[in-house]
Amino acid sequence: MTESLNLLRQHGFSELACQFAAFIDRKEQGEQPLISLTAGLLTEAMAQGHVCLNLTHLPDTLQPMADLLPDSIEQWQSALKAGKSVGEPGDYKPLILTDEGLLYLYRYWLDERDVAQAIRQRLHQVEELDVLQLNKDLADWHNPVEGVDWQKVAVAIALSWHIAVISGGPGTGKTTIVLKILQCLSRQSENLRIGLAAPTGKAAARLQQSISREQNLEVKTLHRLLGITEHNDQGRYNAERTLPLDVLIIDEASMIDISLMAKLIRALPQKARLILLGDSQQLASVESGAVLASLSEGQQGYFSDEFIVQFPELGLTQADTEPHHSILTDSFVRLQHSYRFDKDSLIGQLAAEVNAGHSDNAISLLLEQPESTWLPPDERSLLNTVSNGYLAFINAVENEARPQDILQAFDEFRVLAALKQGPQSVFSVNRMMIRFLAQRGWRTAQTYYPGRPIMIIRNDYRQQLFNGDIGVILRDENGQLKACFYFGEELRWVSLNRIPAHETVFAMTVHKSQGSEFDAISILLPDEISPILNRELLYTAITRARKTLSILATEQVLRHTIQSRHQRESGLKNQFEK
Repeated sequence: MTESLNLLRQHGFSELACQFAAFIDRKEQGEQPLISLTAGLLTEAMAQGHVCLNLTHLPDTLQPMADLLPDSIEQWQSALKAGKSVGEPGDYKPLILTDEGLLYLYRYWLDERDVAQAIRQRLHQVEELDVLQLNKDLADWHNPVEGVDWQKVAVAIALSWHIAVISGGPGTGKTTIVLKILQCLSRQSENLRIGLAAPTGKAAARLQQSISREQNLEVKTLHRLLGITEHNDQGRYNAERTLPLDVLIIDEASMIDISLMAKLIRALPQKARLILLGDSQQLASVESGAVLASLSEGQQGYFSDEFIVQFPELGLTQADTEPHHSILTDSFVRLQHSYRFDKDSLIGQLAAEVNAGHSDNAISLLLEQPESTWLPPDERSLLNTVSNGYLAFINAVENEARPQDILQAFDEFRVLAALKQGPQSVFSVNRMMIRFLAQRGWRTAQTYYPGRPIMIIRNDYRQQLFNGDIGVILRDENGQLKACFYFGEELRWVSLNRIPAHETVFAMTVHKSQGSEFDAISILLPDEISPILNRELLYTAITRARKTLSILATEQVLRHTIQSRHQRESGLKNQFEK
């Protein structure tokens, strides 16, 4: 094993990968070095978000190890199957190898299998559906758009199927759809037990704010819904003790990893309906798996003749019927009309070109804009961009404006960085702004000073503050320095010694920005190519902006980012074909 371990360490593998490889080697009694080496590769792939290791297509970051592996996939698979640690689907062994050449940790194979089974069980219509009432509700919904009204299609599949997957970019009306689903459900039955959830506290709070005027339902994080805590990572609800729900609606579903989805699906009663909404083009969860992206891959939304006839109000035609077999026929829709960005919007056009991987078109779009839209990532350009972006906030703090005005001014602009540490990162922007404000007389040498923006980085249910919530350190009406948060129309003050774990937030990572929107953003990419850079990251960053954006990046890095994809390996789609 020493040789395999040395090879892993020489290639910069994590200590976790090395230790797992050593564990497998002990199970193999040192007789199968290729299996222990492969176990290390699998661990590293999972750290990059993959659910499994695809033997036929190694991730780019693992390609340097290819010379150490067998010449053919058949040889590799045979060598793995010869070991004691590797089994086939259905076996109870540390590693599971499928016929397609996908290698899993047993737990992740089980998670993926259970998610696929639960979705298959829900691929049927709701028996007690009042079709006449639903058609009336759709007809009464005046929502003038040209061609097919995809929002109405989304509501129809959500009401009529036990599983509905609704994917759409920013401004395509997902929140409106949630409200319409709730209204239509109430007309179908007054006794339905409905749950609303989102993966993060920030996303849950945004949905809560959007629906609170019309619906008296609480939106929970998935962890809170399941009763998952730091002392109970399996949660209070499971297959034996299921959630007391008839319908569960989940927003921002792109952020759900395979393990969390498996816990959720096991805890959901078999008869309960599941409605997933999100943007499948966005960055996936930090953890392994991208369930929404896997379900949405290659899907446009296909509908049977029966569905088209059943809902004439939708305007679907025979052209929308399925050209080939799709597991999600009648239960998947991709929203196609943006209510936020018109055809001339830079944000909308740029997002589309980045999403398609068209780097030349994206570069041309940026060159047509004012010089302030695309800048080099040097410190001078960065300081000018960031200080001007936060100028209204800085003035509001210095003029001792009302707390709500200060918080609103801060939320108008944000710097989104690809990296957390290093040059051109969250850390470097925060440090630069602290120096800049110190030169203006701010007391930034202190831990807490008036005007310090903070972001919560750990959920605190007692304080009702969640990962991603943003506030500003200010003086309250009594002159006491506290953290001030603004939720909806309500100010909330928190004593300094009761603030959950937090950090300064003049800049935040693109990952942390998911579920948030700002009037203006500046996107900061490093001046060197990094494995973290891909079109999903840039698309997510661009679509956080409502009105304006600027990008600080070299052309080389920008092109690389647009042309690179991070498709996570998963066998979820394969499960449906069995």
